[in-house]
Amino acid sequence: MKQKILIIEDDIIIANNLKMQLETQTEFSAEIATLPEQAVELSHEFEFDLVISDINLRHTMDGIKLIPQLRLKPSVPVIFLTAYSDKKTINRAEAVQPFAFLIKPFHKEQLFLTVNMALLHSKKKFVHPLSKSSSGIKLGKRELEIIKLLSLSKTSEEIASELNISPQTVSTHRKNIFRKTETKTLIELISLAVENRWI
Repeated sequence: MKQKILIIEDDIIIANNLKMQLETQTEFSAEIATLPEQAVELSHEFEFDLVISDINLRHTMDGIKLIPQLRLKPSVPVIFLTAYSDKKTINRAEAVQPFAFLIKPFHKEQLFLTVNMALLHSKKKFVHPLSKSSSGIKLGKRELEIIKLLSLSKTSEEIASELNISPQTVSTHRKNIFRKTETKTLIELISLAVENRWI
């Protein structure tokens, strides 16, 4: 099942870019709200796993005031986007206990790492299967390098370019990694990697 993400951003170009980047990963599906009213409606229509919200929405209600108005499970993490990192703004935002802040402009790698870690944190426990002891998993140096790059949501083509190997070789390594770890999704794999300090 795909992880459902709510993007709250008044700049439609930025919002669409975020949605496009997130949905390059097959496990993510995103909805966009450019107005607080839309965000509230979407929170009643869908069950979200994560919220990414700009703080400054150029509206009478900013992102900090909006989050408590949404219909969300208590465990749903919030990531705030902001162009400002002043202490007053951060202190106000901390009242709604966000998982993290992303200061604009941010890199794609920062986005995916923050999103993946927020989703893992929201589970409150590791989500990988427990049928096999992780101590019995034997991974090579190249496989560990690929896991680290996967945790940054790099594509097979990007990994191939960075490691100077072919995309087909990356694909083979990925299949072997999932087989050896007995994980089925990237989230499960990252969870296992975090527990074992592979990343």
